[in-house]
Amino acid sequence: MKDNIGTILKDMDIIYEEQIEAALHVQKATKMAFGEILVDLNFISTDELARAIAIHTSLEYIDLDSYVPAPEALKLIEEEFAMMNMVIPLKIQDNTLVVATSWPNNKDIKDYLQEKTGYNIQFVVSDYHVIAKYLQFYYEKLENSIEELIEFYLTNGETDVILLLDLIIKNAIKDRTTDIHITPGKFTSHIFFRIDGILKHSYSIEMDLYHQLVIRIKVLSKLDVMQHHLPQDGDLEFEFPGENYNVRVATIPTQYGEKIALRLMPKNFRVYDLKYLGFESDMVQKITQSLQKTSGIIIVTGSSGSGKTTTLYAMLRKIDNLKRNVITVEDPVEHPLPFVDQVQVNTHRDYTFDTMLKHIARQDPDVIVIGEILDEDTAKLAIRNSATGHLILSTLSSSNVITAISRLKDLGVNKYLLAEGLVGIVSQRLLRRLCTECKKEIDITKHELIEYLPELKTSILSLHDEKIKIFKPVGCKHCMNSGYLGRICIAEFLQIDDNIRDMIEHDKNTIDIKDYIYSNGYNNIKANALQKVLEGISSLEEVQRVTH
Repeated sequence: MKDNIGTILKDMDIIYEEQIEAALHVQKATKMAFGEILVDLNFISTDELARAIAIHTSLEYIDLDSYVPAPEALKLIEEEFAMMNMVIPLKIQDNTLVVATSWPNNKDIKDYLQEKTGYNIQFVVSDYHVIAKYLQFYYEKLENSIEELIEFYLTNGETDVILLLDLIIKNAIKDRTTDIHITPGKFTSHIFFRIDGILKHSYSIEMDLYHQLVIRIKVLSKLDVMQHHLPQDGDLEFEFPGENYNVRVATIPTQYGEKIALRLMPKNFRVYDLKYLGFESDMVQKITQSLQKTSGIIIVTGSSGSGKTTTLYAMLRKIDNLKRNVITVEDPVEHPLPFVDQVQVNTHRDYTFDTMLKHIARQDPDVIVIGEILDEDTAKLAIRNSATGHLILSTLSSSNVITAISRLKDLGVNKYLLAEGLVGIVSQRLLRRLCTECKKEIDITKHELIEYLPELKTSILSLHDEKIKIFKPVGCKHCMNSGYLGRICIAEFLQIDDNIRDMIEHDKNTIDIKDYIYSNGYNNIKANALQKVLEGISSLEEVQRVTH
């Protein structure tokens, strides 16, 4: 056994001493388990607790969101026992049954499983909530595959549209889909899943069935079923085993009917640590240093769907909110945060970002988080507040750190205030992770690597070996034959120094600023992407797709 859970979490830079002390105060009053208290206070996620338990017990951690249990392993343990004891069998390997659990110290369960199955039992550690989420699903799948049921309904003349929609959404969640697109065509309608940022054609359906699905979705999301010529927005609630989802619904009229987009938003939103998102340790250190400032603005930029909000939440965890008054303005509030006052925008009541910012300034805040800078008024107010003793965190749609400066100027921000207030800019994108079950190692020469990333020629030539080992995607059942499973953040972080402030104030163009930062050894997003390739996390093809 290694150090206690609190010490491990502190060493992982997930919690700090004040949070440990607060949790100990709660423990004295409630006698609850220490890890349970940390989760209950939202100081840590259940995923982070599982990672700490894995370190504490010297066992492997498995992320079940990126793992598909083998059917032959599932059959060895009865569903009732698995559900009661929150264990899920994963695979059989070398006469050993690998079993995921959140509490690996239970010797009675291990002894029972060994006697029952005849295999040696090897525990691995997983998130309790993720085990609960998948247990029912995988055991149901042993009896009836969701894919087979959907195919049956799509080819059957009489279709239960209520059950079909339920199955489609469940299948999308199981495949880690973020968005479902239902697109009408001339003769058939098509259903696409967006998985790891890539659209995948999943089903084609008859137009009669398409119309039934549209009506069903509109009824559930309280939209006007008689309105077909104007866009509509709504939402519906959906329950998946072990987890609840808010599904945002958006319709637009097209040539052949209404296109519907469904965004799947888990209510049990995970708040990650920056390093688990993919940020390198030196970048985490620079961002953390910037977050300790008492005034100024830090911007997170990237395209839509690049994980800006997730990074914003992760940055908030680096702020000691037991000592600093933190207020957020969000649309909507994505996840409750400990000891943070979160305010939700309500445009119907004129509670907009800029309206709320005026009121929040009177609440004695140390840190103000603005979900997104969308317009001129919000941009100006954010910069103005950053110059009056508040640290501001926000997101902005922009392609890189340099264009973010130009974008703020285009929004009418005074260049002198911008130069004074800007602390740092994060620019990020999401790179698909190679599937660890099937990725294949290959050798590539430096010159071949330079052909992919010519901008990094100097860095590549400085690599020690002439031939470099990297990995390429293959495809297997775990990754649905895509070769990729999950995504990781690639990022760059620009700390604003006095020279850059002077260049902003004197209206220097983006080329001058770019030349300056690169002359001082700045590592851009492509350098970070190359690092992910060299570490075997992603592929050159994926880097080319995302960064070009």
